[in-house]
This record gives sequence, C-alpha cells and structure tokens, in this order.
Amino acid sequence: MIKGIYSSASGLISATDIQDIVSNNLANIDTYGFKKDNAITQSFASMLMQRLEGGERYNIGPAGTGVRTSTTYTDLSQGPMKYTGGQHDYAIMGPGFFVVETPQGNRYTRNGVFAPDEEGNLVNGDGHRLLARDWNPVSAADAHPENILVVDFPEPQNLGKEGYTLWNESEESGEAQEVPGAVQRGYLEEANVSAIGEMTRMIRAVRLYEAGQKAVQVQDETLGRAVNDVGRTT
Repeated sequence: MIKGIYSSASGLISATDIQDIVSNNLANIDTYGFKKDNAITQSFASMLMQRLEGGERYNIGPAGTGVRTSTTYTDLSQGPMKYTGGQHDYAIMGPGFFVVETPQGNRYTRNGVFAPDEEGNLVNGDGHRLLARDWNPVSAADAHPENILVVDFPEPQNLGKEGYTLWNESEESGEAQEVPGAVQRGYLEEANVSAIGEMTRMIRAVRLYEAGQKAVQVQDETLGRAVNDVGRTT
C-alpha cells in the first residue's frame, strides 16, 4: 500500500514538472527567438507481483512503480517569421545563432531585436553588443545582413540555456563555427510555441495530476481503514 502511494506521488511530481515547463512556454509566446522546452518522462522498473496459495507462488503480473521526468530538452525548430520593417530587426532563416558579447563571454541568441547604443553599436535589450563576421561589434551606421556573424554548433541541442533567449557553449555542444546563415533585415523570428498545442499539453498534465491525486487519496483512505478497523474487536 505504501509503495502504491509512492508510485502515485511520483506521477504527481512528473505532472507538476510538465505544468511548469508548459507555463514557461506560454509565458514566452511573445518573446522573439524563444525556443520551447519539452519534457521526457520515463517509467521506473516494474515489479512482478505474485500470490501465495497452498504454499505455491503464482504470478499475477507486472506492477508499475511510478514515473519520473528523466530530462528536458529545447526544441530548436524554426519559429514563424514576422515582418516588422525595422531597420535593426533581423531574423535568421534556417539554423544558426547571432553572437552577442557579454561580461561572461560570448552568448548566442535567435532574438534579432537590436538598437544602437551610445557608441553607435547594435545591442540587444540587455545592452550586449552584436558581433560581425570579423568578431567585432556591429556598427549601426553600416550594418548589413551579410556582415552579421551567424554561428552554429556540432550538437546545438546541448547548448546551455541562459535566460530567456540566450545560450552558452558547452563541452557537449562543441565549439561555435561560422555558417553562411541567411539573415533577413526587417523580420523577427517569433517563438516556436503553439498556444493551442501548449494548452492541450497543460490540460493533459492537469488531468494526470488529478488522477494521481485521486489515487493517493484512495490508497490513503484504504490504509487508514486497514490500520484503524482491521482486527478491531467488537
């Protein structure tokens, strides 16, 4: 009975993880360059249940022992393109990332919203300077799509997510390599998040949570009766 409660509780935790991920995706649906996250759930090893009858053991069948969120990953698929006509708005068509200079080192983004700073260089919303193909800051006065640096990685799915639209390089991702990215001026890449799809996932996760919650409640009530009523003398 206690094992059953633990198994059901693991489902509650997994459903909560999914709800958190979906909530974050929905909260950033209007964030340019945002890439949605997904969760992968995995079952724990099952147990073989048996019954004892007449001194002999008979197999009943396997019993699940719960689930867990084994990992989360970022979906790097292309988001919809939105025409803005902005002189300093840029979007990458296809794979790759813009490179911005931060105090912690170079970081990578698909968010193409830039504006001139006091020194005349293009910077993102956090004031990080956009880099050109010569790895120097891009001057707003002579910015051209073909001069903007675009890089990609051998294993981009292993980049570290930092903030909403920034990634950092990792051992698993490999080193940044310049690629011939097709940069479009006057466009921005919207988040690759479908409101309908995420709401469907949210509803499914809520229902899973409610089912797990009911299972815990039923088992708790049954355990309470076993402790308090079984063997009671009248």
